[in-house]
Amino acid sequence: MLAVALRLALWALLPAVLAWDKDGHEAIGMTTMSALQNGPTAQVKRLMGGKDAVDVAAWAHKVNKKYPWTTQLHFQRQPGGKCKEVDLSHCPDNKCLVKAMKHFYGRLVGKPLEKIDWGVGIKLTDADCLKYLINLVGDLHQPLHLGFDDGDMGRNITVSFRGRTMSLYDLWDKELTQAVMKDSPGFWWGGWTHVQRTRTEYEKDSARWKTDGVAMFEQWATESLQFACEYVYRNPISGLRIDEEAQQHGGVFKIDDQLFEAWKREMLSKILVAGARTAIVVNSILAQREAGTLHSGSGVSELEGEEDDTAKAITAARRNGHRHVPGHEHVEGLVAFGTNAVIFASVFFIFIYTQRQWQGHAVTDAAQKAKVQGTGKKT
Repeated sequence: MLAVALRLALWALLPAVLAWDKDGHEAIGMTTMSALQNGPTAQVKRLMGGKDAVDVAAWAHKVNKKYPWTTQLHFQRQPGGKCKEVDLSHCPDNKCLVKAMKHFYGRLVGKPLEKIDWGVGIKLTDADCLKYLINLVGDLHQPLHLGFDDGDMGRNITVSFRGRTMSLYDLWDKELTQAVMKDSPGFWWGGWTHVQRTRTEYEKDSARWKTDGVAMFEQWATESLQFACEYVYRNPISGLRIDEEAQQHGGVFKIDDQLFEAWKREMLSKILVAGARTAIVVNSILAQREAGTLHSGSGVSELEGEEDDTAKAITAARRNGHRHVPGHEHVEGLVAFGTNAVIFASVFFIFIYTQRQWQGHAVTDAAQKAKVQGTGKKT
């Protein structure tokens, strides 16, 4: 409970430009880590200086603050009314969600797929590309990141939720996750973010990735678009469009408990699926590239909040009995075994020596006591 309290106290929310909020992204990261095997987990942490998918879940949004144009990489705007298949035509200079994902994946596996001009001052490392990809796969599953240009992806649709007004976009971006955390903190922190909860989808997507590869990005994008059309822009309870119902009630659509429960279930499912699919992508990268050939570090410096996140990662590592130093190579394999063996032998030797010393003193004390008692009897 203390660890939960510390996390609640330390994690501050990021601005509404996020896909999900920071807590939503971290839940996706937790699901991702649950789906990685021991080898890939160690490789990811080594590449990112001891951090994992949870620690870097919202890293790309810090880049947005320093380089505002990168915000475009998190969205795939759609022409109004087209729901059958994702439209990738609106993507100036390849600066949009799906092509950005292909760009980073291509860089990581050494097969250029899409080119993005980063301009002067940004030289991303492999670690940066992986952090971006982790973030963007999460974004892909926030349905309004594939929302319509008409209505600014749900930002111009006003809804009322628990006595507060906000945009439909903000409701899906952060308010749903915060409501679940407030209503059911025991559930949120209780370990639900595990790939086993979406095992069927995970196995199906893993099999499809083996045949279709990076083309899955577009298939996943189409799924998110279709969901946005049928279950976000449209009220799944009444079957009516949200904006039409809003017009009937003075321009504001009210979210009742029944709709909240329906959307909550869908949101939690999408977080799990996003985490599982992120793991599939990471596993695919590590299967094609040896972790040792991927470059760690970062080409983007002086990001707001980055030092705080590093300090949290160090603290968490120490709580788990590990000394974390950013950029430090962790000792593993035979070297680690030898080191541990020497430590064990030293501790064992000291223990035996102490035991013998204690037993020796105990025997001496007993003999001395017996001698004294014997002398007393003679007297």
